[in-house]
Amino acid sequence: MPAQTIELRFPEKGVIRRSSARHAPEGSSSWCVNARLEDNLDRRLRGGSRPGLTKFYDFVLGAVIADISSINVSSAAGGASEVLFVLADGVIKTLEGGIATGQVAYLTDESGNILTDESANRLTVSSGLIPTSAFLVTGQQHVFGVTTTAIAKMDVKTGQTDNLLASAGTVPTNCTFGAVYRDRLCLSGQDNAIYMSKQGDYTDWDFGEHFENQQRAVPFQLSLSADVGALPTAMIPCLDAYMICASARTLWVLNGDPTADGSLKRVSETVGIIGSKAWVKVDTSIVFLSEDGLYQVNADGSDLKPLTPDALPDELRNIDVSTTTVRLGWDQDRQAFHIYLRTTGGSDTHWMYEMVSQSFWPMRYQNNHSPLALCQCGGNLLLAGNDGYVRKVTGDDDDGSKIESHVLLGPVKLGELDAEGLVNALRVVLANGSGTVNWRLIVGDSADTATDNGKLAIEAFQAGNSYTAYVAASGTLTAGRSTTKRPRVRGNWACLWLQSTSQWAFEGVTMQISSAGKWRGT
Repeated sequence: MPAQTIELRFPEKGVIRRSSARHAPEGSSSWCVNARLEDNLDRRLRGGSRPGLTKFYDFVLGAVIADISSINVSSAAGGASEVLFVLADGVIKTLEGGIATGQVAYLTDESGNILTDESANRLTVSSGLIPTSAFLVTGQQHVFGVTTTAIAKMDVKTGQTDNLLASAGTVPTNCTFGAVYRDRLCLSGQDNAIYMSKQGDYTDWDFGEHFENQQRAVPFQLSLSADVGALPTAMIPCLDAYMICASARTLWVLNGDPTADGSLKRVSETVGIIGSKAWVKVDTSIVFLSEDGLYQVNADGSDLKPLTPDALPDELRNIDVSTTTVRLGWDQDRQAFHIYLRTTGGSDTHWMYEMVSQSFWPMRYQNNHSPLALCQCGGNLLLAGNDGYVRKVTGDDDDGSKIESHVLLGPVKLGELDAEGLVNALRVVLANGSGTVNWRLIVGDSADTATDNGKLAIEAFQAGNSYTAYVAASGTLTAGRSTTKRPRVRGNWACLWLQSTSQWAFEGVTMQISSAGKWRGT
């Protein structure tokens, strides 16, 4: 075989491991971590390291952040402002304009004047703590903390916090999540019912009220009329017109109000949502994680479809939600869905689905940055870390820590069918402004072996273990066109592993190969 030059492209299709390594889709990678097609230097679609994390507020909000949520709150001056609420250590803290407070409610007279004692001290309303773990729901300019024993209610203007007490009926217990839909507080969790309060009155849970009262409280199941419904897993209201409801294996849409000519329609009897926060809403469509992959559906239940099923990573199938907390977020600025899979053991691999390339990209954070909770606020995707900080997805590094990125290019057949080849030269071009990138050649007797060795080498590197047994040659690269590297590596198949702890972006790689004789394998 005469010498020839092969171009190695950045894997613009992300990580795809569903086909054989030998016939992998062009433009895919068998493994990479903390890289994506849109680079973080100039936002060009050429490949490079992912964006980092930056503190949203420069102070700790608590030892344990259980949940975060945002709501628009009206002001006396008119208009509204978006306020972030953080449930930390059993206290809901509000964040607005760079200031965090634990709200205090004061007693007032009928005219709204604050009452004081004889020493002119303001009299406060007694305020209870919210449990350290609760599912936050916002509605009627209140924040509700849903737990299995009670529903805590906080007035976002005064800060008064107490348990939600029923004015009629009984507030449902054994609930683990909730939503507000058509001015009804909706609760569900540990049984097969979805409970809806009276419209406009979150304290009225009288399910025996006369049927002609179209605002009455009502429970329902996710089932056809003759069936028993499965355990609900998610409720997603949209536009005050629809609410997507799900069990682990079914999907439904509630159209309108169930007591006022509304209807419950089954969208799918095989596709559901695996968790109460395993979804994210973008305008009038919803993206969610099911047992068999990532799906998108319109708010009215139409156009249910899987997102790039041929590229779906195995890690996003059949997730054990008893050991893994699943949360989805949307990065509006970079048009990407983030899928966070957090375990108690740490060292978790999360995933990003990039819309422009319709591709999946693995991500790793240090354990303190791996999110306990997340939400959208002010156009930012916010992550509540294990260290008590809230961070947004942006920046050159992970809040001062370097981002360790890895990409496998290939595999490349070095010789003819029954022959080995020789890598004579490598020529690499990195984008201007890139930091140092390390290159390593990994070979194998088959395409599968070469890609497996590459993934094993990356995982050993991440774990702090030795990876040198997998590497046939190595070196470093700097921004711009590098000097020609001459590894003189012999083998059947090869992968090029690029690794860096700096920001970098890809421009191109060429590999010159020639015949090295008959394959010496068995």
